[in-house]
Amino acid sequence: MASTMRDRPEIEYLDGRPYPKVSPQMSHGLVQLALATVIKACAGDRGFVVPEIRFDPGAIIGTKKTEFVPDIAYLSRERRQALSGKGREKPPLSPELAVEVRSPSDDRRYLAKKIARYLATGSVLALDVDPKTRRIVAHAAGIREYSAGDRFEHPALPWLQFEVDAIFAELDPL
Repeated sequence: MASTMRDRPEIEYLDGRPYPKVSPQMSHGLVQLALATVIKACAGDRGFVVPEIRFDPGAIIGTKKTEFVPDIAYLSRERRQALSGKGREKPPLSPELAVEVRSPSDDRRYLAKKIARYLATGSVLALDVDPKTRRIVAHAAGIREYSAGDRFEHPALPWLQFEVDAIFAELDPL
């Protein structure tokens, strides 16, 4: 029997305020998969690379409800093993690496606040990835931009190295 129930839209929260996640389109999905594949290959057995997992960084700083669902997250084995119970499924922190792939209708001000909160609650690196411009902006102690033809390397996660063009290659028609 077919269900008439539908999944509710994914909602993120920042200091108690709800922000609906944008429904991704094909370009977003292609870039998200390419990034997840590259990050997993670079991470090896260091940790876990997961798409669309809910993190609860508000739990560690005692703010109003703050929950994020990064497009891709990397969480080291050590940090996950230190968690127990429900914290292993919905970590009460930010991942070491949080990746946000832009969609045309994203709220840029919210994205900036979200990246700042990732960095304040445990992320060592946050990536703002724009399929339209084919740029990756890395946020850590400072900001560094990577474009077509560049090799991504960042001291915050030295094991993460890749060619920027590889991330956007599927966007080109054959």
